[in-house]
Amino acid sequence: MNQPEQSASQQNKAAAVGRRKLIALMAIYAAPLIAAWLWLGYVRSNEGAGVSVNGELIQPAVPLEAFELQDSNARAWGLKDIGEKWSMVYFADESCAKICEQTLYNMRQVRLSTGRRMDRVRRVLVTPAVAEMTERLSEASEGLVVVGGSVDAIGKLKQQVEQAQSGMAPCENCVYLVDPFANVMMRFPPDLDPKKMLKDLKHLLKVSRIG
Repeated sequence: MNQPEQSASQQNKAAAVGRRKLIALMAIYAAPLIAAWLWLGYVRSNEGAGVSVNGELIQPAVPLEAFELQDSNARAWGLKDIGEKWSMVYFADESCAKICEQTLYNMRQVRLSTGRRMDRVRRVLVTPAVAEMTERLSEASEGLVVVGGSVDAIGKLKQQVEQAQSGMAPCENCVYLVDPFANVMMRFPPDLDPKKMLKDLKHLLKVSRIG
């Protein structure tokens, strides 16, 4: 075999090895998400057989598109940030009345109750009154991200969430679950027992290592 043929052969082998490594790497990262969706698929296919989720699945899960908000330190907060962990997202106005306070408390208790997996979960409050709500909730702020912006900026994110559930009945004061790939995948009505919300979240954290 002459020199050019040897070089081409070596390049082909190197390329094949590179492809295998890339596929293996993709599999490592994709496997946890696949496991989570297999669990959800199993639940869907066994409805009525004693297997169910307690929240309402958004089928199919809808990926969020770019949006621009700010956190309590006036730092930009958007798509990349919401996709870092499993996020429980709640929209509130400036007043945050009784149902808002109770929902935020329930979200806090659910996160705490995930135990050793707690760091994989965050609570996200979207509000036009970021500074006021940050101060008001300072004693219960662990694991809580308060973000907001203009009415238009918040509206763009809220519109995406509403479009994700366009085939479902309207839900006021729902908590939305966004996975670490920024997909809106489930919602929890305000009257749902927090223990049932916790059960769903624990299942997802157990079968998936993402986030």
